[in-house]
Amino acid sequence: MFSSVLPAVEMPGLQLLACLGAVLLSQTGCVCGDTQFLERHEGGSVTLPCVIEQRNTSPLGVYLKRSWLRPSEVLFMLTESEFTAGNDEDKTRISISGDPSGHSVNVTISQLSVSDTDRYYCEFVVENPSSVDEQVPGKTEFFLLVNADAPGSADVGLVETCAGGSAVLPCLASNGEGLAVEGVSLKRQRGRAPVEMLYHSKRHHGSSSPSSSSSQFPAEKVQLTSAPGPGGITFNLTLQQLQADDSGLYSCQLLLRGRPDGSTGLGRQVFFLSVQAQCGCSSYSTLLYVLSSAVAVLLLLLLLGFVVICKVKSRRRVITHTQAPIYEEMAGVQAACRKLPPCQEEMEPSEYRNCPVKKSCPENHYESPSGALCPRRESEMKY
Repeated sequence: MFSSVLPAVEMPGLQLLACLGAVLLSQTGCVCGDTQFLERHEGGSVTLPCVIEQRNTSPLGVYLKRSWLRPSEVLFMLTESEFTAGNDEDKTRISISGDPSGHSVNVTISQLSVSDTDRYYCEFVVENPSSVDEQVPGKTEFFLLVNADAPGSADVGLVETCAGGSAVLPCLASNGEGLAVEGVSLKRQRGRAPVEMLYHSKRHHGSSSPSSSSSQFPAEKVQLTSAPGPGGITFNLTLQQLQADDSGLYSCQLLLRGRPDGSTGLGRQVFFLSVQAQCGCSSYSTLLYVLSSAVAVLLLLLLLGFVVICKVKSRRRVITHTQAPIYEEMAGVQAACRKLPPCQEEMEPSEYRNCPVKKSCPENHYESPSGALCPRRESEMKY
């Protein structure tokens, strides 16, 4: 199920540029902001700051919604009005400071319980006179984890990716270093207790077989890689083809020879994996529209300039090849005929030459009264 290969090389620059160009041209409104991980314990409280960029039109209201384990509407607040909670039980433990018209509000949830674990985001309602009102997401999305246990010493990191993408999680030994690695275990926590998502070991795991393997991920979605590092061989677990439902807290632990592997909790290094259903940054949507509009205007100007240049060249070509007036042609023909020498031969009636036609006189001829030496016509001759 696993293969030991070097970590994959990052996306080439050309592919990244092509992806950026597609985003700019498509102008798709994707919703994705910065994700903030918040860890709290039962009975505590948390404050979620809802903020959007300043606009010429003030927002009319704001929503707070859950979008993962229990998708629902937490609250809604109109400008200069009291908020309404989606659940009457939450009304007493939620408070809001600020007003939506100021482009920011702070939502405080107290008396937290494990059931409050979820992904939260804000949406501001902005009036649009020419169409329906816009719902603008806040700058930050929140993942709230409420633990029932006392605070631990685990370090929590953040790993973000898009739906269909992949994530690399480093695997560390639960205890002990420098021992032979015999397997790997991956646990995920989204509620009260962690759940083992993957187990692969040469030892038996609840069975009599010398080796065992189990996974809640398809085999093609999991890949274990190893590479030499400063402290020895490092192991990474790559999860591929991820979806939004795969979000949660993950901990990858190496199973070492001679060490027990019966731990039920997360390891000493935990990662919050956030898989966004759609990628793009809502805070940059205006910038994307401006850039794409500028590109469209530039292309239009270039097209208009090209058309104008073509028309100018075509007009010059027509002027250059314009025919001369007919009287100029006739004058030119007459001048050329004057320069031609007179013909000395008698031309046939069917032939056409641009020269005067003269007939040569025969040697024996009659003298005309006018003294011209030309033959007389038969009708004029008298015998």
